[in-house]
Amino acid sequence: MNNPITSWDNDYARLARAASQLRTTSSNTSFHSNQQRQEQASSIQTGLNRLDSQLNALESNLSLSPAEAGRRRTLLEGLNGQLSSDGITSGGVSGRGESASAAALRQQDDMIDELAVGVDRLKNQTNLIHTEANSHVRLLNEMDANVDLANQGLEEETRRAMRLREEKSVWRLHLIIAGLSILLFLLILMGLS
Repeated sequence: MNNPITSWDNDYARLARAASQLRTTSSNTSFHSNQQRQEQASSIQTGLNRLDSQLNALESNLSLSPAEAGRRRTLLEGLNGQLSSDGITSGGVSGRGESASAAALRQQDDMIDELAVGVDRLKNQTNLIHTEANSHVRLLNEMDANVDLANQGLEEETRRAMRLREEKSVWRLHLIIAGLSILLFLLILMGLS
C-alpha cells in the first residue's frame, strides 16, 4: 500500500543511481563490457519510459500539481539526456567531445536534482511533524484546563463536606440522645410514682 508519488520518487532515485554508476564505470574496449553497458543502459531506458507513463497517469489522476509534474518531467528529461549525451545508448563513446568540467557540472546538476527530491520529502515530513506537534500542544492545553476545573470541583466538594461535618457532628447527636434518654427516664419515674 505504497503511495504512488513516493513510489515514483524511489524509482527515480534508483534509476538515477544506476545511471550515475553506469557513467562512472570505466568502459573497457572488450565487446563483452560494452555489451553489458548497453544492456544496463537499455534497462535504465525502459525504467525511464515506465516512469514517464506513471507520471502521465499521476498527472491525469490529478495526484500531482502541474508544477510538480513539470518538475518531475524535467528530471526525467535530464536523466534521459544524460544517457544519450554520454553515448551510452548509442555505442559507448560520446559524439560531442564534452570537456571534463562540463561533465562534472552536469553530474553536479543531477546530484542537486536528486537532493531536491530528498529535501522536498523532508519538507513534507517536517510539515507533518509540525502539524502533529501543534495538535499535541492543543490537547495538552485542553487537558491542563480540564485538570484545573477538576481541581476546583474537588476543592469545592471538600469544603462542602467539611461544612456538613461541622453541622452534623456526631457528638451533638450523642448529646441529644443522652439528654432525651435522661428525659425519658425522668418521665418514666414520674409516671410510676
